[in-house]
Amino acid sequence: MQALRPRGLETHFRWQRQLMPATGHAADEQCVVLDADLYAHAAPGLRDVRLVQDGRLLPYAMDVSFDDRTGNSAETLPGDRAQYEPSLTLPLLPGREASPDVVQEDPAHTQLFAHGLLPAHVPVERIRVDPAPQAPQQLTLRAAPSDNLSNAESTVARLTPQSAAAAFTIGANLQDDADIGVGVIADGTKTALPHNVVLEMRRREICYQPLSASPVRMLLGNMALLPIRYAYAEHFQPKQQPVLATMGLLEANPDYRAPVMASWHVTRLQKIEFAIAACLIALLLTLAPLLRPRR
Repeated sequence: MQALRPRGLETHFRWQRQLMPATGHAADEQCVVLDADLYAHAAPGLRDVRLVQDGRLLPYAMDVSFDDRTGNSAETLPGDRAQYEPSLTLPLLPGREASPDVVQEDPAHTQLFAHGLLPAHVPVERIRVDPAPQAPQQLTLRAAPSDNLSNAESTVARLTPQSAAAAFTIGANLQDDADIGVGVIADGTKTALPHNVVLEMRRREICYQPLSASPVRMLLGNMALLPIRYAYAEHFQPKQQPVLATMGLLEANPDYRAPVMASWHVTRLQKIEFAIAACLIALLLTLAPLLRPRR
């Protein structure tokens, strides 16, 4: 397989993560499970993510977990067989602040709420409580852009032991962080109360064929980049049990070099100052004949 040379690519990314090969499978095609922290620091859709190994750009493919009964639709069936990863976990506290217009006073039930911020670009496809309900619970979720709380999207779901999660796709964090509010009505007299509410995304993996046994470097954090279409991705065939690599923690890229403004670049403030100076000069030239002393 021919790999592409990055040609100084490493200097254009703010962040990096190390991908360590699976023990005993360094030469095999392998995948790494993506997490919410990666989405929160990368460009939308991970279009800026690049893999580098041994100084070469490494092609990769994306794989998303779906229930084979629904294909790639957003539908979630009872007993959904797709795999999920946490997008955001919020602790549930006694109270009704999250959804006062839906939650009703009922002394036989306990009202809980959770509130937090979902980072921009992090996918969400379903919501559940932890531990799973042992009796029916009502869940209300609202999500709104943090800079426009009036533009909210919401859902009301009934969670049961047979259907312990509800499908919900959040679009409020496409550009900015989303303000999340969750309300839960639970029967606290007969069953254990939930401790957390968990927003989840379908399991996503980046898969690649290593060039060697050395670690693979994942680079991200360049909002100006466009995605690359790899021939490898067009021919990629997902495996039922892929070899999984280990992804290290997010860290600053030591090779990153911030863009330097060219010396001829004029800032907006400088443009305003030039415009004011030009107006003053024009005014002086206009008034000059009027200010000359008459003989």
